[in-house]
This record gives sequence, structure tokens and C-alpha cells, in this order.
Amino acid sequence: MARQDDDKPRAKPYKTYRGGRTRRTSLDEELAGARPTRAQTPTGGAHGPAPAGGRSEAYRTYRPADADASAPGTPGVRSGSRRRRRLRWWHAPVLLVLVLLIAGVALAVIAWPGYHKFDRAVDKANARVDRKTRAQLSADDGWIWRRGTTIALFGLDAAGLPAHSDTVLLMRFDPGARRVNQLSIPRDTLIDIEGYGQQKLTQAMWYGGPALALKCLKDYTGIPINHVMVVGFQGFPRLVNSVGGIDMYVPQTVATTAGSNQRLVTFERGMHHFDGKEAMLYVRIRKAYTNGDFTRARRQQAFVEALQKKIVQPHNITRLPEIGKRFMSGVSTDLTTAQLLELAFLKWRAGAGSKQVLKGELGWYEGQAVVFPPSEEARQKAISRFLGE
Repeated sequence: MARQDDDKPRAKPYKTYRGGRTRRTSLDEELAGARPTRAQTPTGGAHGPAPAGGRSEAYRTYRPADADASAPGTPGVRSGSRRRRRLRWWHAPVLLVLVLLIAGVALAVIAWPGYHKFDRAVDKANARVDRKTRAQLSADDGWIWRRGTTIALFGLDAAGLPAHSDTVLLMRFDPGARRVNQLSIPRDTLIDIEGYGQQKLTQAMWYGGPALALKCLKDYTGIPINHVMVVGFQGFPRLVNSVGGIDMYVPQTVATTAGSNQRLVTFERGMHHFDGKEAMLYVRIRKAYTNGDFTRARRQQAFVEALQKKIVQPHNITRLPEIGKRFMSGVSTDLTTAQLLELAFLKWRAGAGSKQVLKGELGWYEGQAVVFPPSEEARQKAISRFLGE
């Protein structure tokens, strides 16, 4: 018996697909693990000529996904085009160095006029230091910014010599410990001045200038001194004004008199902004407490510390011409411009240093109020802390 569906055409078990009729999707390419090459032209290709009827039935060929993407015929890459350069890890530091170099050159160009004026003012200050004074100084042991140095700072009670030294301060710049230590010697300390006998330390500057003052200071402390800076009476307020004044905390209310009419000037406890004249009055107050000479030394140390911090602030680079013109005109020093910049760098990176005062006993000698030297043990202890030993 014949089956009813014999006359019906049987369905093929598979379908035949011909190239060109459907577009291969990106998913198909991923599944196939290949990327298509450029389609063959209707006129012929790798699979022979196009069939009759005008329709292109050329089959597409595929290249492996890991093939050279730069080869001609690869989709998305034109033949002969350059490959896009990738950012390497070392590009970032190179660009940073270039930016810093350009910024440094620009800053140098801007700051050069001020630096030149400052350098000329320092040269004049160097010329005011005589040979006798330089002979009392010890040479530095290498670069200051690497090995450190010790500086003697004298503050005069007059604009020029002869004068007394109201302030006698040693400063030790220690780059290894990143500290700037201070050691104050009271001006009324009784010492032996060669050729003049037992006198106050302040008298050494009056009798023999910086040379004799340095010799007495070295003999009394036993500390080698590398550099000296002598600041006249007008130089200190000029420096304070040139940096825009100083902000400092006054720990206890103090008062003094000023001017020919002896007007009363009071500094209340708390924060104060000092200009040049007020700063000079404040650091010279002596009779505010029982131990006036000792407390004044402490006050001077605190003010010098605040002043140093203000000077080394970056924005004061633009004030170099004013500092050189207004301050250096009243200063004598052997420090060169390069050395002053080294000291500024050391102070900028330094932390809190020790502050010592060579205290002694208050007394009278030949009708004068003096400070008798401390015991040898106390003196050596203070000096060791100052030297960082």
C-alpha cells in the first residue's frame, strides 16, 4: 500500500547558506575565533569567478584572531598605516622632569634681577669685615649644607662702631640632625679681655671691634667659630620691615620706655605683630623681671627663631632686593651670597633646635652689676647640647 506522502517533496535534513546573502555578526566572529578579511570582489577571488546572474556568491575567507593586525587586508587597519604609539611607564617621570626644568628656568629668569641686587649688597657687607676679624674665624669643613657651620651674631647698640654688643648669640647649623641650635651669652658676663683685664663681655666690641669680641667669645666658650655677622642698631628693624613684620607670642606682659620723652610702651601677653621699631624695643627690654639679662636672652632667641622662619618662606624670594638694600647696608659679615642661601635652605628644612643660655650668678664687681660665669660643669653641659654632642 502506497504511502500518502510519497508524492510530497521531502525536506532536506540541512540548510545550505551561500556567502553574500547574510552578514556575519561580531558574535559569529568571536565564536569562530577568527576575524574576516576583505571580501572578495565580484569579478573573482580566491574561490573562482562570480556565478552567472550578476549576483556575487563569493565566499568570505577568515584569518586567525591572533594574526598580525598590521598586515594588508585586515579590517579596521589600512594598508601602510602607522601603528598608534602606546604610553610607556617611563614617559610620566620624563614629562615631570621636563615640567620641573621649565619651571626652574622660568623662576630663575624672574628671580635673577633680585638675586643680582642682593649679591651686590652682600659684597658690600663682606668688604666691611677686616683682616683681623677674618683671622679669628675657622674654615668650614666642606659645604655648609652638608657639614654645617657655627656663626657668631652680634647686635650693636649703635648704628656703627665703636659700639657695645647688646646681643651675643652663637648659632649652630647642623644638617645631619636637621637642627639650628642657639647659645646666648649674657652681655654683662664678666670675662678676661686681653689688655683690659676683667670686664663685661659687651665691652670687648667697644675696645677692639668684632676681632676682639670674637677672640673673647672663643676663649670663654672653647667653640670654634666659622662665620660672623655684626648687625648695627638700624639693621635689625630694617630686616623686620623688609619681610613684612613678625608675628610672635608674648608669654608675659612687659613694658619699657621709648623716645626722648620716655613714653611707656607695653606689650600685653598674647600674639603680636611686630614692625621694626616695636621689635627693637621688645628684644632690648632688660628690667622686666628680676633676671633681666637672662630673660632678655630668651626673648632674643625666640625672636630670632621667628625671624628666620619668616625669611625662608618661599614668597620672600621676591623681597631679596629690599632685604639687600635695607638690611645689608647695616650688616658686616663674611658670609657670601651662596652661603647665605645654603643657610636659608638648612633653616627651611630644620626642625626645632635647642636654645641654651650660659646663665651665671648675678652680682657686683667694682661698682657694676655683672653676671659671674657659671660653674665649669654647667658651662660644658650647655655647650655640649649646643654642639649636639
